[in-house]
Amino acid sequence: MKRHSILIFAVLFALHATAGAEKEKNDTPVPPGVAAVAPKPKSVCLKDTKLVVVAQQLAERQTIPPSPELIRAAREAGVDANPVYAKFGVVGEIESFKSWLRDLDEAADAPLICGRARVGERVVLVAAVRAGSLSVNGKHSLHAEVIADFRDPYLVVRDSKGMSRRISVEGEGFGATVTLPLEWSRPLFVQLVATGPNGPRPVAERWVGKIPQDEPTQRSSESPQAWLMQLRRAAGARSLRSNRLLTQEATSHAQTVCESGKLGHEVDPWGDPEARLLQRGIEARVVGEAVARAQTLREALHAIEDSPSHRLTVTDPRFTDAGYGKAKDEKGRTCAVVLLASWPRKVP
Repeated sequence: MKRHSILIFAVLFALHATAGAEKEKNDTPVPPGVAAVAPKPKSVCLKDTKLVVVAQQLAERQTIPPSPELIRAAREAGVDANPVYAKFGVVGEIESFKSWLRDLDEAADAPLICGRARVGERVVLVAAVRAGSLSVNGKHSLHAEVIADFRDPYLVVRDSKGMSRRISVEGEGFGATVTLPLEWSRPLFVQLVATGPNGPRPVAERWVGKIPQDEPTQRSSESPQAWLMQLRRAAGARSLRSNRLLTQEATSHAQTVCESGKLGHEVDPWGDPEARLLQRGIEARVVGEAVARAQTLREALHAIEDSPSHRLTVTDPRFTDAGYGKAKDEKGRTCAVVLLASWPRKVP
């Protein structure tokens, strides 16, 4: 079975954020007659110097950038963690910031890192989920590593011609160094994918070579059926039948994602997409799924298209049927699900 998930790269909020440093343990005895000072609670977000650079760049802007610009700024600063979020505002909104961080921490499947910057009265906090890392280890090599709660890591590499390849990563506990062949046309966009508490997802991303200046082409159609047909046709894969039962499950999962605030395949008791389909009495030779959340459906579909691992999934030639689901969360964002299967059939 082939399963993947996707997270939209960045979410922006026009509110204030301030970062707190993690309190170090203090074992110094308190002198008699001196009131003990309660220790500060542990920070939910560890300071990251690269994210501080990103926050400073954003704070100097006069307008809030769209999500693609946020993720680009993060990657140019060397931030590989995925996903990335930003919060904008003015001095004095500390409680709002704390609530925002708590919400992020509750929905995240790994620890948070963050960076804060202030320009005048404007304050920006940038946070990211750190579940793995892709560090440069020589001109043509990367060291890939995931945290303890994640398993089964692998790389998906897209070259400048749009071709993507999957590379296995050995040595989960200590990671592994992977050499990227010289014949692969630079720049390369590399994703580290691993399976965590909510299923598999891209946990880190990095460019090898100069990041291209041209923005990726976004397909104009907001119809997921038309979008997927164009995408598969360009990849030389067959068109897919629209499947009513797959659409029902995709819609149900989109609603679950929006209600839970968590992006992934395994965010309800039924488990992964294959298990959820079996609960509906549907069995298939191969099952695939892409999940995205963005301000609009078009942005969510573009996020799927621009992610090498998920583009490989939705253009897999083995699939014959597809279902499409969408829902709105309490903040007005769109949760989109594309569910694919190979010759699905009803079983007793």
